[in-house]
Amino acid sequence: MTTFALGGAETSSCPECGYAGVEADHSGEPQHVESWEKALERFEEANQK
Repeated sequence: MTTFALGGAETSSCPECGYAGVEADHSGEPQHVESWEKALERFEEANQK
């Protein structure tokens, strides 16, 4: 086990299995991630005068 500390918080991690001592919920559906290119296109279209 390896221990990490940051700003008064501390967690342990196992390099073999990846356990990090932090609970996480991975059961949800993957969310669509917009690329920077698409985000900039959307921004430019919304701000054209």
